[in-house]
Amino acid sequence: MKTYKLLLWLFLMAVLMLGCQKELSYENENGAPSDGSLQSGITGDCLGSVVAGTYKKDTVLTSANYADVKVDVFKAGAYVISSDTINGFYFRSSGNFADTGVNTIRLQANGKPLQAGTNIFTITYDSTQCTFSVTTIGGSGGGTAAFTLAGAPNNCTPGTTQGTFTAGTPTSSQNTASIQVNVTTAGSYSIATSAVNGVTFSASGTFASTGSQTVTLTATGTPTNTGSFNVPVTAGASTCSFSFTVVTSDYYPRTANSNWSYEFDDSATDTLFRKVITPTKSAMGNTYNIFLETADASGGFDSSGYFRRNGGDYYQYLDVGFVFDLNESIWGEYIFLKDNVAVNTSWTSGVFSGSYTYADSSGTHTVPIKVRVKETIQQKDVSVTVNSIAYPFTIVVKEEYEYSFDAGTTWNLSDVYAINNYTRGVGLIKWQAFDSMGSIVKQEIKRYQVF
Repeated sequence: MKTYKLLLWLFLMAVLMLGCQKELSYENENGAPSDGSLQSGITGDCLGSVVAGTYKKDTVLTSANYADVKVDVFKAGAYVISSDTINGFYFRSSGNFADTGVNTIRLQANGKPLQAGTNIFTITYDSTQCTFSVTTIGGSGGGTAAFTLAGAPNNCTPGTTQGTFTAGTPTSSQNTASIQVNVTTAGSYSIATSAVNGVTFSASGTFASTGSQTVTLTATGTPTNTGSFNVPVTAGASTCSFSFTVVTSDYYPRTANSNWSYEFDDSATDTLFRKVITPTKSAMGNTYNIFLETADASGGFDSSGYFRRNGGDYYQYLDVGFVFDLNESIWGEYIFLKDNVAVNTSWTSGVFSGSYTYADSSGTHTVPIKVRVKETIQQKDVSVTVNSIAYPFTIVVKEEYEYSFDAGTTWNLSDVYAINNYTRGVGLIKWQAFDSMGSIVKQEIKRYQVF
C-alpha cells in the first residue's frame, strides 16, 4: 500500500505545514441535587473565596459575617455548601443552582467565636473541598483599624502578584497581590479596588497589632483582555498601585500580527516564519483567522491555513481533496485540538469522501476512498523543553490518519502519524512526524510573539 501511504503522507505534510464538544443541556428536576466543584478543572486549585466582617471573641456573628465562595456548577439543582465548626462558629448556605457555570455563593457565618486567633475552615460541596482562614480578635478589641499604604503615592510595596491571570478564565484563590501597610491603630480593615479589566482585588480581616504588616488581596472576576494592567489601591488618604499581567488562554492563538519562527531537524538555516493577518475568512457559517507562512521572513508569504476556536475546540478549515491529492476539491473542517478534555480522550473528524487515481504496472486506476483524522490527548498541562526553553501548560496530541475503500465499514490506519505540542499562550511549539521506521521530520519553535 505504498500509494496510500504516500497519499496520507501528503495530507500530513499539508496540514502540519499549513498549519464535538458536546453541548450539555440540563433539566432541573424538583429537588434533584446539583453537581459541581469548588476547584478548577484545569489546575485543581480552589476557585476562590472572600471573607467579610469582623470576628470577635464572645460576640454573636451577624449577617455582616460571611464568606463568598466560587463554585463551578456542572449540573443545575439543589445544593448545600458548609464548613466544619471551628472555635464555636461555622459557615453554611443552601439553595438551588438555576444554571451551570461558575457561581458565587454567600455562606453565612453562624455561632460565636470562643477564642482569639486564626481559624482554618474547610468547606465541602459535592465531593470537593477547599479552605479559607478567618482571624478572630479578643473581646476587648474591635473597632476600625487606621493604616497607610507602603509605597504611596507611587508603586505599592512590594506590589507583587501571584498566580496566572488568563483571559476568559475566572480567577481563583491562587490569584493574589501582596501589599504592605503601616498600621497605627489595630482593628478591623477592608480593602477593595475598583474593577480593572474585569478583575477586583480585595481583603478584609483584623489587625491585632500596630506596625508594618503584609496584606494579601485576593482577585475575583474574569480577565477580559491580555496585557499588563495597573491597579490603584486606596486606603484613607493614601494611594499606591500595582500591576498584573493577563495572558491568553489559547493553546493556538489567532490574534492579528502574532507570529512564530520554527526550525526543522535542528537546522539553523532550514526555517519557517508564520504570522496571522488581520483579514478573516467566512465559510460554513463560521469566521476563520488566516495564517500565512514563508521560508523567508522578508516576503514571499503563502497561505498557511484557516483556523477558529469554539470553546475548548480548535478547528482547521481546509481543502481536504487537495491535501489528500484526491480528484475532487472537498472543503471542510476538523478539530485538531481540545483543551478541556482529559488525558487519553480521542475523537475523529468527519468523513471526507472522494476518489483517488493512481498508476501501477497494470495501468491507471481510479478508486472511491474515504478519509478521516483521529486525535488523542497523550499528555496535558505538562512542561515540554524546546531549544533549551521550558514551556509549561503544554498539551501533547497524537494525530493519526485513517482511510477506507468501502462505505466506511472498514477503516485502515496509516503507519504515518504526528505528535503535536501546543502550549497555552504560545501555540504550536513542536511537531514531529513518524512512520514505521521512526522519525521522518521535526519542527521546533525558535521564537514567538503573541498579541
